[in-house]
Amino acid sequence: MTEINPAFLQQQGIAQAATEEKTANPHNIINIETAEEVGKIAKKEIGTMPYRIATAGYSAPPQGYEEATKQFLKMLDGELGTRSTAFVTSPTADKGSIDAITSEVTNLSKGKIFYTTAQNYVKYINPKNFPETIDTVAYSKIPKYVLPNGDEYSRATAEASNVFVATGGRNATVSDFVNAIKKGNKAVVLNNPAIDTPAWGEAKNRVENASKYLLEQLEAFNAGRKLPYPEVGEFTNEFMAKNKTKLNELVKIITLEGSDDLSILNAAKKAANFIR
Repeated sequence: MTEINPAFLQQQGIAQAATEEKTANPHNIINIETAEEVGKIAKKEIGTMPYRIATAGYSAPPQGYEEATKQFLKMLDGELGTRSTAFVTSPTADKGSIDAITSEVTNLSKGKIFYTTAQNYVKYINPKNFPETIDTVAYSKIPKYVLPNGDEYSRATAEASNVFVATGGRNATVSDFVNAIKKGNKAVVLNNPAIDTPAWGEAKNRVENASKYLLEQLEAFNAGRKLPYPEVGEFTNEFMAKNKTKLNELVKIITLEGSDDLSILNAAKKAANFIR
């Protein structure tokens, strides 16, 4: 008769529970109720970094987007100092998306990346769609803080960061921009002329290129002209009037002069000088 070792059984039970938990929650999802809570967690996880950059852009990249955006963020990271910079993004890291690009730039290093998103987006997390450069094992170990809805998620992005970088995208980028300004975060809007997506799409009645949209709406407002496109969410004529001083102080629009490395480096230097 084999003698039963209670300590061994206990260890087996703990290991089995850990395995079951990992299987039930393979992406390390942690549900959080408010943006403020996420901000407090981010302070503990990436708060030692002077520059905590929230990125926004496309989930499905148009032509000319992926490589230029990746180079810009890599060079911006280098200019600010890789040991001084952390990034805030969503865990929905399909190849070519801003989330994947940001994940690649950070190499998923501890204290270098902070993931947050909304409950509705969790279903889109699919490591099979990630670029090969993302280590899915390392990715699975990083907590993903999930908010109940998109509005709270957008606010959480601002709470977790102190810098915002728009690289294109649609309505969500505009909402993130507004929340960044309301929080008092500096905001860089990277305009890439190589992306021929229009600022506004009449067919779907939405923003198609948030960088162009923000640029042209702000230009029209500052010139006292009628806004060329419909207002989106809180980014209204009234918002711009109320926050005119903030917008002048906190926003830097940078247009790429070309897609070559030197042009992208010049843009990264301008952004870094503004952020510091």
